Amino acid sequence: NGEIVLRGISYQEAAPHLVFMGYLQRIVDGGRVDREFALGTQRADLVIHYGKTQKEVIELKLVQAPKAVERGLRQVSEYARRLGRDKGYLILFDREATTPWEER
Repeated sequence: NGEIVLRGISYQEAAPHLVFMGYLQRIVDGGRVDREFALGTQRADLVIHYGKTQKEVIELKLVQAPKAVERGLRQVSEYARRLGRDKGYLILFDREATTPWEER
């Protein structure tokens, strides 16, 4: 139960990050997942490395934060550019119980 995990965590993005990282570790076969990967003076939430040169950037955001989507898109775009990639991935966590599953 996610609520049990979240009760003891003051940094509310930590639990979704950890769960998603655990998922990625299982599916990134032969590669690795770096957390808080330094890109200049900023840090990408996750960077997946596989092969000799392949890197993918992932930014994770809670939807409840004001302007989370707008900020996340700007961040992931900049991180992808710094990695020499033409795309990145923004993963949104919507923990609002009133949001229907079809809209999440």
